[in-house]
Amino acid sequence: MEKYSGVRGAENVRAITAALEESGASILAAPKPDQAPFEFEIETPEGERVSLVCYAFTANKYEQGGRPTDEHRLQVKYGHEFDRYHDLYMDESRRRVTLMFGWHAQAKIFVAIDPTMHNPTWFSRSIEFKDEHVRQARRSGWFGWERDRKMSRRKIEMPHENCTTEALLGFAPKNFLRYVMLERIASGLDAGERLLMIDRMGRAVSPKATSGLHPLEVALGLPAKEILDVLGGSFRLLVAVRGSVAERHLLDHLEGMNDLSKVERFDKDGLPDFAITYRKRKFRIECKNVLRRLQKDQIPRVDFQKTRAAKGNPCSRYYSPTQFEVLAACLHPVTEKWEYKFAPTSGLPPHKKCRGRMAEKILVAGEIWTSDLQDVLDGLC
Repeated sequence: MEKYSGVRGAENVRAITAALEESGASILAAPKPDQAPFEFEIETPEGERVSLVCYAFTANKYEQGGRPTDEHRLQVKYGHEFDRYHDLYMDESRRRVTLMFGWHAQAKIFVAIDPTMHNPTWFSRSIEFKDEHVRQARRSGWFGWERDRKMSRRKIEMPHENCTTEALLGFAPKNFLRYVMLERIASGLDAGERLLMIDRMGRAVSPKATSGLHPLEVALGLPAKEILDVLGGSFRLLVAVRGSVAERHLLDHLEGMNDLSKVERFDKDGLPDFAITYRKRKFRIECKNVLRRLQKDQIPRVDFQKTRAAKGNPCSRYYSPTQFEVLAACLHPVTEKWEYKFAPTSGLPPHKKCRGRMAEKILVAGEIWTSDLQDVLDGLC
């Protein structure tokens, strides 16, 4: 774990300490305020001990000239090394929980981002949000939203920059333990599923309201035992919860189709999620979740790009229609049901700047999309 000394973190440490105690935690060990990240050892009201690694920063109203008057920012930086990537500490077993957030002292709220999406990160950077988001978080105490990200304008090439849409969370100090639980489960989920998890946890649905199921069981579509296995360090299920739950349910869907003679699932970078055999022909399928918030005319959208680009080739961030034949859009973040729309990649819109690549924002609308995969396959045969 890389440490940063000489940090002016006294106000942040005080805010975190007060929030943990207000939300019901007992603090067993507290960090020094001049060394980041800030490490806390806590005990929950249920008696569970949890270690927290807090990448805590400052959030405030953006008062720089030329910026929108309704804009706020979370400024991500420690020290003075602004010319390299900084790796965040991530414990895959989740026994130590990594948190990444800003304390907005003016608004008395925390604003959290997904540490997995920002790993590695670059100092200094600003995460912008609006007055509207601050008002909602202050009013409800727990509010999430999606934020589109763009390539940095820095002169230094940053191929590891993650430009996919992200989900932010604003919450009151009294909900800090709820935020810790969210990050144990949702860190690494794509924006649609992460925001759905935020919304569900914000509803504070009781187990009785869901026929004996915990809200996390409902949200993930996994039984409690498997979720506990994740927290216990099961790598296979950890991968599933960190972004492949939709693929797991799509696998069930594919295996239930009688006309498919073979179904293969891949878990390797550079390969599509599935390969299927239909009428003695092989087709490749990529599965993506839609975003939680609908676009204009109530249309779902797929954030359709890779998290990283190859050095010297920024267009490699975007998919080519030759990489797979079918795109499966999982509608769960919107409908809260494990259902899919399918489209042939040959019919998806091209990228405006990168020749031979598909657009990074795909609307799930029009005749090209269908809930019947067989219709798409018949059109490709």
